[in-house]
Amino acid sequence: MKKKILSLLLALTMAVGALSGCSKEQGDAGNNGEAPAQEITVAIASSFATLDPALMSTTHMANVYYNTGASFFRSDADGILQNELGESVEKSEDGLTYTFKIKDGLKWSDGEALTAEHFVYGIKRTIGYGPDNAYAKRNLVNFVAGAQEAADAAADVADMENVGVKALDETTFQVTLSTPCPYFERLFSSNITAPVRPDFAPEHQSAWSVDGTYPAIGAMMLESISPEEEAVLVKNPNYWNADAITLEKATFVVMPDSTAQLNAFKSGAIDIALSVPTETADNSQYADNFYKPDKYVSSYFVLLNGGPKNNIPALKDENVRKALALAIDKDTMLGILGGNGYNIRLDGFIPYGFEENGADYRAAKSYSEFNLEEARTLMEAAGYSEENPLKFEYLYSNGQFHADLAQILDQMWSQIYVDVELKVVEQGVFYDYVDNGDFTACRYANNDSTDPLCYFQIFTTDSQIDGCQSIADPVLDAMVQEAYSITDPTAYMAKLHEIEDYMVGEKQYIIPLLTQIPVVLVQSNVEGLWTNTTGTPFVGNITVK
Repeated sequence: MKKKILSLLLALTMAVGALSGCSKEQGDAGNNGEAPAQEITVAIASSFATLDPALMSTTHMANVYYNTGASFFRSDADGILQNELGESVEKSEDGLTYTFKIKDGLKWSDGEALTAEHFVYGIKRTIGYGPDNAYAKRNLVNFVAGAQEAADAAADVADMENVGVKALDETTFQVTLSTPCPYFERLFSSNITAPVRPDFAPEHQSAWSVDGTYPAIGAMMLESISPEEEAVLVKNPNYWNADAITLEKATFVVMPDSTAQLNAFKSGAIDIALSVPTETADNSQYADNFYKPDKYVSSYFVLLNGGPKNNIPALKDENVRKALALAIDKDTMLGILGGNGYNIRLDGFIPYGFEENGADYRAAKSYSEFNLEEARTLMEAAGYSEENPLKFEYLYSNGQFHADLAQILDQMWSQIYVDVELKVVEQGVFYDYVDNGDFTACRYANNDSTDPLCYFQIFTTDSQIDGCQSIADPVLDAMVQEAYSITDPTAYMAKLHEIEDYMVGEKQYIIPLLTQIPVVLVQSNVEGLWTNTTGTPFVGNITVK
């Protein structure tokens, strides 16, 4: 065990050492004193499967959409809601009616006026889209009056008379809820509540979103797109705050291999690399090129399938699940992974970054302390030994970090009579496997900055595909449902901790591991990049010197 971990550590150290032997001169732009073009090239790790706001659920797609799309609010770098397309919102005393007023005079990139009806169409279209966007729309379906029935029927917008979303006039729309939602306004900083044009975006399909013709309402607009290769964005002259947008052009190039991104950055072929190997953070050569957000909300964990498609009965035993958690030495794990503070130990399902009474929610309690002796005892009590090991498959998506972590888990679990088969699949289909329950154990990450309750909601029975649930627990379902009805802030936060105690402390449905802050490199002549608390970049305020 120690020999294998040390071998991996040596391999990673040698890789970092090899990188540190390289150097790149960054001199003048060679433009004879002329102002440099305000254009950049950004490398992203995945192709553009869709830019449909009703369908997006991965960070990679959001990297482009966040710059071309917009909603009522925008969440800033600290997670604070700022008015974007919105001017004001009023909430009724019972918490069931929200009246939204958008700014006057807003236009799409093609000059068409933005209206309240575009918000109504966008929200209703998201609700009725179909099962493909079940994850994205779950908060709307859970709270908006009549939304559940419309979603179950995959209804057309024209047939949603009973859904509680309507326009009051050209710049005002109203949303009526069936039950209060503690964080409902925050949903209006996300893509699921973005305005959508019915003349360009038909219902129940998304091909239009990557054909390059759809008008933008955000700071940038699509000039061209090749979904497997690149998306070219240019400044939107009709954006409401166009005077503050300094960047003229951004080309997002698809580069799935993190080492390739690093090499392209070193050569000067790209200006921003959004996904380079984590060990790059340990390389002093790039000390002046790192971009690290002040606040990053993300949870990276192991998900154990105890649902209806599980074919390993042992993983339905909470004591076996606890043993798997107790066998993980996170300090050793993080030491091997390196990352110079970009990999942060996480001892709970809810990540750092959510406030509770002026402190961080995560500070209240930790789970899953390393205890190899107790882990072995639990496994032996379940009937496992060197002669009779527990065998199961661990699924992860391609990428060096995920592969390294899988190897570490394999070695640590081998100490408690576990024989793991590692299986890797492409990033683009990884969550299809997970959503369909086609795994035994897998890596999972969530970087939702809306509210801690959203993390628990993901794994309620109704939020997962029928018959594919990895967690199917009516007790958890009832606890989450009760939390939604609590309006007192103190009682609400106490309920969240109670849910986490049950889900992680008692049942160990998931094994928290870390928060992985993406290692982003920015050329030294590029200034003004910022990301929101989920790491999604906004490029409009960039200047090139």
